[in-house]
Amino acid sequence: MKKVLSLKNLLYFFLIFICAFILFIRFMNLNDKLPFGLWYVHSNSMEPVIKADDGYILIRSEEYKINDIITFIPQVLDDKYVTHRIVEINDDGMFITKGDYNQMTDQEGGEPAVNRAQVVGKVLMINEKPVIIPYLGYISQKVNDMIEGLNTFELLSIGVVLYAIGYILDIIAERNKPARKKKLRLRDIAPYFDWVFIVLCITMFSNIVFLGLTVKSWGIDEVGYVVVTTEGVSAPLSGEMFTEERGLENKSFLHFVIMTEPQRQGVEVEPKKLKLSPNQHQEYRITIKAPYDTGYYTEKIHKRVYPDVLPDELLDYLYSSNEFLPLIVIFGPGIIMNIGLYIWWNRRWQPGKKEVMDWLITFRNVFKPAFRG
Repeated sequence: MKKVLSLKNLLYFFLIFICAFILFIRFMNLNDKLPFGLWYVHSNSMEPVIKADDGYILIRSEEYKINDIITFIPQVLDDKYVTHRIVEINDDGMFITKGDYNQMTDQEGGEPAVNRAQVVGKVLMINEKPVIIPYLGYISQKVNDMIEGLNTFELLSIGVVLYAIGYILDIIAERNKPARKKKLRLRDIAPYFDWVFIVLCITMFSNIVFLGLTVKSWGIDEVGYVVVTTEGVSAPLSGEMFTEERGLENKSFLHFVIMTEPQRQGVEVEPKKLKLSPNQHQEYRITIKAPYDTGYYTEKIHKRVYPDVLPDELLDYLYSSNEFLPLIVIFGPGIIMNIGLYIWWNRRWQPGKKEVMDWLITFRNVFKPAFRG
């Protein structure tokens, strides 16, 4: 019995750890407005100080100086974020940046001088050396590859299945107890026929369904294209602007608002916010500035879906702060109500306060062989 219970507890702790680790890996640098975050570099431009796929702690700051390693949003470079060192500050207070491994500055390569509005933060350094988390990028990519085909709803479903396995183990352990077999009594089942418990189950089920339908719709649209230098072919030229059409369809019974956001600078989406009624289909346009280097590229458009229950101004404000805030505002009251109902129901049926409803006594009389009052 102890082994079964230990296995169940171990499964619970493992599930909690895995869920927390996956959430941490997937969303560790999701919002560039947080006071700090864990980031990693994608290239070797900062070697040997920061190697490719090494992680670092990014902190927000109001002051930057020469030799600070900063992460900024470029205007010309293809990457969404660039992590390079400040090598000079010009008379206008703008930064000249350079990767330690690179032979020339970013500005010599065509990137304008970096202003403070572009800077996300600087790398935490101790004794002029950055605090490095080795292989954070590699681990992050592997975790994301493992769960790439799973959306949040499916991950939650896996968690529920694992929890159910633990619950079954608990039942097996209880059945293995060397105790005298008892018949089911009305006093034992009465709490589960209480109206508070019934309302709790209905509201909890509704919250799970609506939240599941919402996060299940989150995803990424990908646009693949080839940049060429030869005119007359059905592909964009280097630096050319072109458009792509994409469609969104609401297959649920809820009214949804869909926020679209490109991953890379040089990509625009119109409209950025779409409202879809049940079973409605709507098109949106993606305008892309092709990179100057030839080759195959993929643009990613993030789609974040919310029930259409908030005023437009409030939704825009919450989304601009953090994409999870609208979910908290929309589903938070229901979760709080569930917690309150559970506490209320638990207090109503504390030991010594159990009562048998009259209709259950009648029910017992009909099925008397199965119960002992």
